[in-house]
Amino acid sequence: MRAPDVIVVGGGVVGASVAFHLAREGLAVALLERDGLAAAASGAAAGMLAPIGEARAPGALLGLGLLALRGFETLCAELRERSGIDPQYVVSGAMRIALSDDEAESLRARALALLADRELGVELEWLDPAAARALEPGLSFAARGAIWSPLEGHVSSPLLTRAYAEAASALGASIETGTPVEGLVCEGNAVEGVRTRAGRRPAGAVVLCAGAWTPGCLGWLPGARADLLPVVPVRGQTVTLEAPPRPRPGVIVSGNRAYLVPKRDGALIVGATEEHVGFDCRVTAAGVRGLLDAAPSLVPELQGASFRCASAGLRPGSPDGLPALGAWPDARGLFVAAGHHRNGVLLSALTGCFVADLVRGKALADEARALALERFAGPRSPG
Repeated sequence: MRAPDVIVVGGGVVGASVAFHLAREGLAVALLERDGLAAAASGAAAGMLAPIGEARAPGALLGLGLLALRGFETLCAELRERSGIDPQYVVSGAMRIALSDDEAESLRARALALLADRELGVELEWLDPAAARALEPGLSFAARGAIWSPLEGHVSSPLLTRAYAEAASALGASIETGTPVEGLVCEGNAVEGVRTRAGRRPAGAVVLCAGAWTPGCLGWLPGARADLLPVVPVRGQTVTLEAPPRPRPGVIVSGNRAYLVPKRDGALIVGATEEHVGFDCRVTAAGVRGLLDAAPSLVPELQGASFRCASAGLRPGSPDGLPALGAWPDARGLFVAAGHHRNGVLLSALTGCFVADLVRGKALADEARALALERFAGPRSPG
């Protein structure tokens, strides 16, 4: 059997997207995932496509998020056609509300700053309390105003991950779940494949997309500098409720304590905690309690909603909140895509495009320069 051009390590939304975009460029690809597709953070994610809600100010994260958002309708149409899986893309609009006068003042100033930056081209408006409740009748009467962003929305993160993988498979990629990678095959300063329990798997290049576990994978590389990829696990717990019947499809509602994402099947995802607890992926009583308290503070009728389930995932956080992409220094043939934190779903397609360029020997696209791995490089320690 011919060795693949590229092995992708990790079957979350980022790894699946990288595999799809590489296969779409005509490369022979094998994706290796230790568990199942979307088994970790991608399976617990609410799937929000809300760059305005995520970014606090104009900058690289907001610019890339808006660019990604504008391409999602076309992306999901292509994935449906190639994979037969519907990622459930919904343009619901998103409302970020303020529950105090101080929050309202800060939120309104933020909206004005975003609108003043004409290059961003954001579509949003400030709503007074009456206008906000007219748009979302269930909104708390404590609301003092809201930013309304009509073009934001959401997808199903697990379905999007599967759609990427199935589309990659349709293009000839090999998608192998239950296949833990245990090491890298190195020859001098070149990475020439990976090691699994079944033995060596040669490849022309390897892309590490293992989320919060990516820095640990770099431990397979002799002398790798861990400080070049300061990605850490950040636990995010979510609760899924049975949403009350609505007169129209619900919008995303978010505040300082939680967000509410309605799904087509009647589920309402309430999220998410941000906890620096290492690789502890447990659902906790405190996490669930905090989310169940926060949800009715935004929409009071949720006090009586039925409980479906709770879940947790470990997001890969980075110091500046941006992903890290690039060729690993001093290891020819090794590439990294990690650190997407809360934006893995939103930035998945752009990441796939950027990594496909890097693997094919192209420079990182101009709009992706802020994501370059080299930004974490500092002076080498003596010795």
